[in-house]
Amino acid sequence: MNAYLVRVYREDGEKIISSSKTVENVIKQAQNQSDRVLDLDESWYGIHFVMTAEYPIPKDEAQRRGISWNNESLENVILGGSPTPYKTMFGAARYLNPEEVAQMAEKLNNLTVDKFKEWCDPETLIEEQIPPVNWDENSTLCDWLSDYFKKLLELYKSAASVGDGILVYII
Repeated sequence: MNAYLVRVYREDGEKIISSSKTVENVIKQAQNQSDRVLDLDESWYGIHFVMTAEYPIPKDEAQRRGISWNNESLENVILGGSPTPYKTMFGAARYLNPEEVAQMAEKLNNLTVDKFKEWCDPETLIEEQIPPVNWDENSTLCDWLSDYFKKLLELYKSAASVGDGILVYII
């Protein structure tokens, strides 16, 4: 499963929460603007695990199961936000409003790529079967994840700088 993050203009934010059609339009329009969309491929699972030391579960699903959720933690970077009516095989696409994006951008700003690499333990990722699981060299895995993590940092920083929200969907 691949995760996609799409920058959402502030004016589309309120509509995106209630309209599946708006979500579809935002996704479609962003496909032609590479600075608005980030394809994390399968790296999202590993990035989430390295940042949080937790297996990924979307915020709305965690809350449905009675699992506590910290709105200020890094778990919100990929799996936070409010559910939208747009459904995928991994649940609802989720929307982080501009304030949530700014908060996560600030948290991410404190986590450098070097720190991420330091936290990345390839043996644990392989042992825990964090996708993708078919790695031959341990060092390659953390380099691959770090490259995507850097792109994630850049997306949050640029979205926060102009007051954009972020739509996250996993397919």
